[in-house]
Amino acid sequence: MKNFLRNLYKEFLVSDKSDFLLNATKFSTSLSGLHLSPKIIEDFFNNYKKIPFFIFLKRVKSLIYSKDVFGFISKTSSEDWELWPYLKFLKDKKIIDVKRNGQILLLKKELLNTIPRPQSEKEIEQKIEKKLKIKVSGKEPVINLFKKFQDFEVKAKWDQMPISQESAIFVAKKILENLPQNERFLFVGDDDFISVILGLADPNIESLVIDADDNLLDCINFLAKKFNLKIKTKKVDLRKQKYLGEKFVGFLVNPVYTEAGVKDFVKFGKNQLGEDGGVAFLEVGDESIGNRFLFLQEFFSKNNLIIKELILEKVYYPYIALYEEDKELMRRFSQMIDARIIKKSPRLAASLYVFDYLPSRPKKIKFKKPIYAYL
Repeated sequence: MKNFLRNLYKEFLVSDKSDFLLNATKFSTSLSGLHLSPKIIEDFFNNYKKIPFFIFLKRVKSLIYSKDVFGFISKTSSEDWELWPYLKFLKDKKIIDVKRNGQILLLKKELLNTIPRPQSEKEIEQKIEKKLKIKVSGKEPVINLFKKFQDFEVKAKWDQMPISQESAIFVAKKILENLPQNERFLFVGDDDFISVILGLADPNIESLVIDADDNLLDCINFLAKKFNLKIKTKKVDLRKQKYLGEKFVGFLVNPVYTEAGVKDFVKFGKNQLGEDGGVAFLEVGDESIGNRFLFLQEFFSKNNLIIKELILEKVYYPYIALYEEDKELMRRFSQMIDARIIKKSPRLAASLYVFDYLPSRPKKIKFKKPIYAYL
């Protein structure tokens, strides 16, 4: 199936390029009168339109798991002119068929074993409850799900603070939504145990968890064996090691919430992606970064990471007193608010970034054209 998909991708690039050149030269109202040479149009395709393998698979995934053909548009934030090349190509290759009402029929059923199916939060929650035989309590720390199997103690030394159960389920949902293929996925640190949540939701997912905490890795190993999950672990200090010696389809980082922490963790994850591209996920809260987020945006661009989504109000941390200074903050709040209320409330929230990674950087094509020239 791997060779089949790669050959399919190569054939699609030929078809998509031909379609792009035809549309730009014959059917584009916005380009009429500009007299563009075929060389200029081809340069635009190679730099701005040509996509890496994993982004191709993500778009195929969006189409085959949509209820109808037009679900592709909303899932990819795209347009009908982008939909048509995929629709026609996959139909010609007998991957899909399309009914007159727009419904998609998947003919190549083997793809279901290769391209992970998106799942709802409710679906993931039900699978967790069935396999762990425990009721999900969304606002409690995610580590409480596994207490009867492994009692993991958070450590201030490693800046560990587990997110809520409903936050972890949401992050797993977003990974399943964007993961292009059942290839190895990398967790750069995982004290939120999302690798386990993800494996419980879809046992076909293969992942590697790296961390510097032996205790955390032991807990994940135990859970992986108990529930027959395809999770491997490896002790790594990313401050001392830059490459793992293998390539991954994507990665998740929930780093130290400092400018340096985000850059080091994300750069490490990006180093493990290959020429096929990949997907990247970053959880980060504004603990001390402030206006330096502007520098992080520059960093993302320099590392070929395109922000596809920025999600707020879905990831948060239940109250936990981790540091000595937390006692002082509790004292201050308690002057106005009942301490019981404080302990039932989140103490920190994070944003979830979803990126597409481009393995090669597009070149800036200098060309004077009107603002409404869609090329």
